[in-house]
Amino acid sequence: MSMFRSYLLKNDFYAKKGNEKNPNGEKVFLRHDLSGPIYAIVPSKSEVRRGVKIIANGQEFWFDNFDKLDFFLTKFQQNEDSFQKMLKRKTISKQLRTLRI
Repeated sequence: MSMFRSYLLKNDFYAKKGNEKNPNGEKVFLRHDLSGPIYAIVPSKSEVRRGVKIIANGQEFWFDNFDKLDFFLTKFQQNEDSFQKMLKRKTISKQLRTLRI
């Protein structure tokens, strides 16, 4: 569990308040993006299945491999960056249209 925990903390996830009191023993991590929150749930040590469950945009993804998890988070970040670029481009073009020349 600690390997996934440290990986998530390095990738801008924050531990949810009250993780210690969780009766299931799972640890919940959270990150906010433009598209909404991304939840990462690391199961307890007694759980048979190892890995991390990512919940983003109402969909669940299971990762037991760091490479696949890293690829997913990178792809998610790239989609967000392109969305930000599009919004910035729209704003700049709108401002340019209103200039008096």
